[in-house]
Amino acid sequence: MVIRRKKMLNKEKSACGGKNKFEKVTFRTVPVYMAVIALLYFADKQDMNRLFLITGAVIAAIGELLRIWGCGHLVKTKELIISGPYAHLRHPLYTGTYLITFGFCMMAGMWWLLIVSQLVYALYYYPRKEVVEGFRLAAIYGEEYYKYARAVPALIPSLKPYGKSDKKWSFKRVVKNSEIGILLAVIAAIAVLYLKFTGKI
Repeated sequence: MVIRRKKMLNKEKSACGGKNKFEKVTFRTVPVYMAVIALLYFADKQDMNRLFLITGAVIAAIGELLRIWGCGHLVKTKELIISGPYAHLRHPLYTGTYLITFGFCMMAGMWWLLIVSQLVYALYYYPRKEVVEGFRLAAIYGEEYYKYARAVPALIPSLKPYGKSDKKWSFKRVVKNSEIGILLAVIAAIAVLYLKFTGKI
């Protein structure tokens, strides 16, 4: 049991700040990068307006801040993470990614892409991640995780935090969890969409 637990923790580390860089890029950054590329390619000034541009930028920024908050608490240990945003929802990174994608589509006025992205997220991305991660965490933490999962919502945060934890947010964890690349992509996308709206590119 101890050996199995260590193997599961090693898999967790490789997926987030470990040695397997391809796995990190594939499962954690591709959805945002694909959204950025599509927006940069298809965005047209004629489809954009100032209200949606500002509102979308705020939503995307909130999504990225949520991801940064979550990554600053995300560390693979023998204890289940219930600090920071994890005290309010089980998947802050997924919620953050959803908000970023939604915000980008709103900024660009690309409602067709918004619909497509929501379908992909709802029918493929989130269900797949929920099943894989649920099984993995259950294998590592057992009944402790089941109790947590029953009490804490998956994507929409609860106002009441779950349990108590003295773990603090850490910028080093944000870097280790490869969130800086996502942050730069979000900033670049917002900047490019603004420049397209103003007709500078």
